[in-house]
Amino acid sequence: MAIEPTTAEFASATSRSDAFEQWEALMQQTYVPLAVRPYPERPFYGRVTTGVLAGDADCHLTTLAGTNHEFRRTKSHVDRSYDQYLLVGIQLEGRARLHQDGRSALILPGEMTFFDTSRPYYWTEGARFEQVNVQVPIRLLRQLPGLGQLAMPTAVRLPAAGAAAVIAGYFRELARLQEEAPGQADLLARGAIELFGSAVLLAAGVQPVDAPAHTLSREQVLVYLRKHCTDPELTIDEVARACHISRRTLFRLFDGTGDTFGTTLRKMRVRHAKMLLTRDYSLPPAAIGFNAGFASERHFFRVFQQETGMTPGDYRHTYIS
Repeated sequence: MAIEPTTAEFASATSRSDAFEQWEALMQQTYVPLAVRPYPERPFYGRVTTGVLAGDADCHLTTLAGTNHEFRRTKSHVDRSYDQYLLVGIQLEGRARLHQDGRSALILPGEMTFFDTSRPYYWTEGARFEQVNVQVPIRLLRQLPGLGQLAMPTAVRLPAAGAAAVIAGYFRELARLQEEAPGQADLLARGAIELFGSAVLLAAGVQPVDAPAHTLSREQVLVYLRKHCTDPELTIDEVARACHISRRTLFRLFDGTGDTFGTTLRKMRVRHAKMLLTRDYSLPPAAIGFNAGFASERHFFRVFQQETGMTPGDYRHTYIS
């Protein structure tokens, strides 16, 4: 059963308020002991949605947004902590600057960086920001290939390009689904910890090895499919060329996942159709099928009923009711 994420939101016309104190307490509960510093005489806003990552209660996926405040974790905060984590911050909006281990990294939308809770750090330039944060215990990362003795990278900016962009896009999509469709997020989260490990290796300047590299290639394919699944003429050869892998390798990426390339594509199209059915009541089901990437009305109705157990019309009626 999917675990529903929790959301909390605070706002105040002034940073000197009970709302800000509650926000600071929530930040310590969500992450680790730290201090939140408000910008004097400015209104503040904070919102956080957090959920469990990949079914592991020690791993979390969080969407954090706010204005006019900064975060600082000192040595005394570190000494009060039981477990230590490595986090990746993926910037969605605004800008933020991370300071740790004598380095400073300015993060812009689409970019990401890592920070280690076993050592002091602080985030500045928090006039307006929104981030996706992935939080994994360091002890768990040490069990992954290539990470046993690796010095964890901190305050290193990973630009929104290449493999780093694929990984950032994966976690952004996972955070979105966590709020909108937790069950689908659980399915997408398979391999999330290994993919996190791949990002750590990239940030450390190490080429991902074996299992993480395989996971990275598969997520690159899934990112491409999510962007192009509504194209009814999309072919496996086109996907393979776009992802710079062979057709045979593409098929092998789905081995052991419980889904083939074809079923994965169909499920994405059905998911898109379900979204259209419940958001655009002016479109008839047949038109929605074409917009979702199905080549014919008959094929759409048959696949939709196989996946959901009801016709598109019944699904829409059930949602409205």
